[in-house]
Amino acid sequence: MGKSGGGDGRAETKKRSVGYRTPKRILGFVWNNWLVLGFGLACILGYFFPHVAARGGIIRSEYSILYGAIGLIFFINGMQLSPAKLREHLTNWRLHIVVQGINLVLIPTIQLVIVRIVIAAGGVSSGTINASILVGMIVVGCIPTTIASNVVMTRNAGGDEAAAIIEVVIGNVVGSFLSPWLIYAFLPSGGEFDSIRPAKADTLGPMYANVMQQLGLSVLVPLVVGQGLRWTFPKQVSWTLRTFYLAQFCSILLMLVAWSTFSGAFQTGALTTLPKSSVIFNVFMNVAEYILFTAICYWIASPPETLARLINGYVADSRVGLCLPRIIRRVVTVKRMPKELVVAVCFCGAAKTTSVGIPLAASMWSQLDNFTISSIQVPVLLYTVEQVFVAQFFTIFFKWWLHRAGKGASDVESIGAREQGDATYGQEGCVRSGESVTNHELPAEVMDGSVSREKPVS
Repeated sequence: MGKSGGGDGRAETKKRSVGYRTPKRILGFVWNNWLVLGFGLACILGYFFPHVAARGGIIRSEYSILYGAIGLIFFINGMQLSPAKLREHLTNWRLHIVVQGINLVLIPTIQLVIVRIVIAAGGVSSGTINASILVGMIVVGCIPTTIASNVVMTRNAGGDEAAAIIEVVIGNVVGSFLSPWLIYAFLPSGGEFDSIRPAKADTLGPMYANVMQQLGLSVLVPLVVGQGLRWTFPKQVSWTLRTFYLAQFCSILLMLVAWSTFSGAFQTGALTTLPKSSVIFNVFMNVAEYILFTAICYWIASPPETLARLINGYVADSRVGLCLPRIIRRVVTVKRMPKELVVAVCFCGAAKTTSVGIPLAASMWSQLDNFTISSIQVPVLLYTVEQVFVAQFFTIFFKWWLHRAGKGASDVESIGAREQGDATYGQEGCVRSGESVTNHELPAEVMDGSVSREKPVS
């Protein structure tokens, strides 16, 4: 009876511990992924109260969030980052070519192929897909990387945020001038598309001025001020970052940016007015494209070694490649980037920004009615909203990936140290056994074994 009572008590204790463990795990998951829940809350607020955080709304998000929140993100990043790290990535030409090449050359080409397939399949002629949605998809493919979310996601995943900041600045400066010409070049023509052709390029002056102003005031100036404070007061800046958890505060600011983006998407009314088939098609296509673009970024930044050797044999290590200047040969050499850089490439290469996309669409199609302009802007809004959600899950994956890689490296180092210690110990043992049996004719290995076997007896 006593034994059965003790068994029941242990079973009850075990059940109680399992009952406590499950809520603890759920709370732990929620705590570790609170940013996803925050984006969900931002979506709900944007849906029910779009007039609060949309452009021209109650909080005037075109100033409070576009300049205030994003400016704070880059100000905090400026205080965190090493100036040497920024200088190092500024001259990393391979990084620039990979990120900007994917973002502004490869992705627009893939987007054009997808749009052409939809047109050839009769998606537009049958009325299933609105032509303005496909035009908006071309706009998405041609605009540069986003300004804030990719930097925050890179840091949250443990990647190289200095590289992300450099690519944000370069991408938005180059992309702001290159994007309109890419759109003119890639836009389909004929049929329904002739009625929604963009205006001439001379209407883009205000857009250029707006983008350069935002890039300067919300990115460059806060970054320089943060770097200046880091140089001048390094101890005080370090204490402030630790005490007030400013790195985590950047994630809260990113939620405000997402809230503004959601509000803008719902306020236009285009989401509810457009055919449901067009919106559903665009929603699922955006998720698939973002995953595809991220996978492309990963494979280009960290290619399989066999593929890298094959390509280098025809390019960098070929007879012509060996004659190239060293700096050019370094750029064209295919090799794996450090894992922290791979994370930055994945978040920067696949992302797109509303800061260029929305004003660019408004400027290029200014001669059309507001509904058509809003319809063209819908894919831009949806892609940037969905990329934030999907990127948060990629943040979890890359954090695990970097942790596994670091753990593997530490395991290799510990095994190497242990093997080195064993080898040293073995050499010392051989020396000692050799000294004690120098007059014997038997080999040292045999004598070592006999000595080790005789020790317990003595």
